[in-house]
Amino acid sequence: MAGSREVVAMDCEMVGMGPHRESGLARCSLVNVHGAVLYDKFIRPEGEITDYRTRVSGVTPQHMVGATPFAVARLEVPFPSFPVAVK
Repeated sequence: MAGSREVVAMDCEMVGMGPHRESGLARCSLVNVHGAVLYDKFIRPEGEITDYRTRVSGVTPQHMVGATPFAVARLEVPFPSFPVAVK
């Protein structure tokens, strides 16, 4: 994907972190314009998960067992430097 100007769609699932349940990334999915999956991983956020928000996110503690650490995931998904339209 690096250097590509391909059209992609992104969906993220979030969990609550810490005592104030601030949002942390728990899953990131990317598909191209044809619906082909480019990236789809559960991601272990940095910090303590205090609310899995399973009813909305579908994320459970079991998903976090083999999840990719956030620091690794952020290097796996290169974000473009050109403007991105978010809808």
